[in-house]
Amino acid sequence: MASSSNTKTIAFMGASGGIGLGALTRALAAGHKCIALCRTPSKLTDKFPLDKYPNLKIVQGNAHDSSAVAQCLVDGTTPVDAIVSTIGGVLQFSRMTLDDPHVCEKGMASLLEAISLVRQQHSLSTEQWRPRVNVVSTCGISQTARDVPILFMPMYKIMLRVPHVDKIAMEALLVDGARDRGYTYSIVRPSFLVDEPQPHRKIRVGLGDAPAVGYVISRDDAGRWIYENLLDGKAEEGTYENKIATITW
Repeated sequence: MASSSNTKTIAFMGASGGIGLGALTRALAAGHKCIALCRTPSKLTDKFPLDKYPNLKIVQGNAHDSSAVAQCLVDGTTPVDAIVSTIGGVLQFSRMTLDDPHVCEKGMASLLEAISLVRQQHSLSTEQWRPRVNVVSTCGISQTARDVPILFMPMYKIMLRVPHVDKIAMEALLVDGARDRGYTYSIVRPSFLVDEPQPHRKIRVGLGDAPAVGYVISRDDAGRWIYENLLDGKAEEGTYENKIATITW
C-alpha cells in the first residue's frame, strides 16, 4: 500500500542526531510525511518547530517498546511506505563496550513485532502492506570480504567487538524476518563515522561481496545517501532491495 503521489510516509527511529537526522532533514524538506520516534521530543522540535514543519509527527517513546514503535508505522489508518532505523548505543571506551550491548538487536526485535502489531490492528495482509525497512549497520562485520582498511583492522576487531556482535544479531533478525513478515529491506554499512563540517564528498558504494573499502564518511553524508537512494528513489528500482550496501568516501 503506497502513497498516491510522489510523497511518501516515512517512519524514523533514532533520528534526533547523526545519520538519522541527516535523512530526516532532507525528507522533511522534500515534503514527505515523517513520523519520528523520540524519547525526548524537544531534541527534534528544537530543530523542527511543528508550526513550521506540519509534515512532521513526533511520537514520544523508546525504540525497544513495540507498542510505541507501532504508533510510528501508521498515519491515521494508512501504514507507512518506508522505515528508517538508525538507533545505536553509546560506546564506553574505557570498557570497550556499549551502554546497552544489545541495543540494536532489541530494537530490531521490537520493530518486527511492531510490524506484526500494525498488520493485526489494521487487518493488513503481507500483500497489502510491504514496507521498505532501511537500517544502518557497520563495516567490519562482513563474512565474505574485507570491508575496512588494513590499518583499521585492530580497532574494528578489538575496540568495536561488542557493537559489532550487536549489529550482526540485528542484521540476522532483519534478514530472517523478511521471509515471513512481508517486507523488503536495505542494510547500509557506512565506514567509520565522523562529523566534518565541510562540503559533501563523492560517496563510493559497494554491494554484497564487493564492498567499497574506505576510511571514513560523515554522518550527514551517510544520511544524505540514505535519503537520496533508499527514500527518494534516485537509485534505479531494485538496486538496493534486500541487499547490503557499504558506503564510504
